[in-house]
Amino acid sequence: MKEKHLKSLFIKSLHAGHIDGNDFFSTKGSDIEIKIKDEGYFRNFDLVVAIIKRRNDTDIQFGSIDSYDSYINIIMRSGQLTQFAHKEKCRIDWISFFPVELKSDYDVLDDRLPKQILNAILTFGRAILVLDKKHCERAKLKSILNLIPATIIGYTGSEDYFEVLSVFRPFITTGMLELSKTRLAKLLSENRIDNASGVYNCFENIQRIYQKFVFSQLYDQDPGFAMDELKFIQKLGDVRLLPEKKYVKELIRQTTNLRITDYL
Repeated sequence: MKEKHLKSLFIKSLHAGHIDGNDFFSTKGSDIEIKIKDEGYFRNFDLVVAIIKRRNDTDIQFGSIDSYDSYINIIMRSGQLTQFAHKEKCRIDWISFFPVELKSDYDVLDDRLPKQILNAILTFGRAILVLDKKHCERAKLKSILNLIPATIIGYTGSEDYFEVLSVFRPFITTGMLELSKTRLAKLLSENRIDNASGVYNCFENIQRIYQKFVFSQLYDQDPGFAMDELKFIQKLGDVRLLPEKKYVKELIRQTTNLRITDYL
C-alpha cells in the first residue's frame, strides 16, 4: 500500500489498541490521551505521537531504570517538554514522545533510514519504525530486526492490525556526553587536584547545560534552563583562563625538553 494509507491505518490502530505485543507505551485507559502530529517537527518525522498519562501522584520515585531515564529526560529535554505541557495544559512528567517513521512497500529502504532513526534518537531519545507487510517479511527473512536501534512495528496485512517485531529498550538521555566518574576521579588524582567530588559535580552540571543547549538548537527551541543553571553559567563567565597565545606558549614550554624515549 502507499504510505498515506499505511499512516492512516497505523493511526487508527493506535486509537483502537490493535498493536499486538505493545508493552513499550500504553494507549488504553481513561487517564491516557493520544496526541498525533502528522509530519511533525518541521516535517522531519512522518508522525510524532505524544502519550499523556495523567496521574495525581507527584512523588519522584526511581523504581526502575525506565522511570529514572524518564526523569533524567525531563531535565535534558525540558525545553521541548515544557513547550508541549503549556500547550496541552498538562504536567511535564505526564508526557512521552514517540517519533514514528513509516515505510510502505512502495518505499525503498536505503541509506536515508539510518539518518532518520538517528535524528529521532537525538531529538526524542527513541525511535519507532513502522514497516509495511512485504518489508516485514524481508526483515524477518534477513534477521536484521535486532540490528536496528529502533522499536519496529509491522503491518499484519489484516485491517488495522499491527504487531511489535522488536523493541529497542534503551532510552537515550545522556549518551552523547555522559561522563565517566571513575575516569575523571583517576585523572584528578593523577594531577593532585583536591575535592574530586566537587569537581565532578561541576563537570556534570556543565555536561547537562551543554546537552540541553545541543538538544534545543536542533529546532531552535528554548533550552529551558533552570534558575540555578543560569547562576552557574554566570559564575563560569567570571572564570578567566589563559589567553590562547599564552596557552599555546605554555604547552610549547612544557614539551620543549621531551625526548622520544619519554614515550617508551
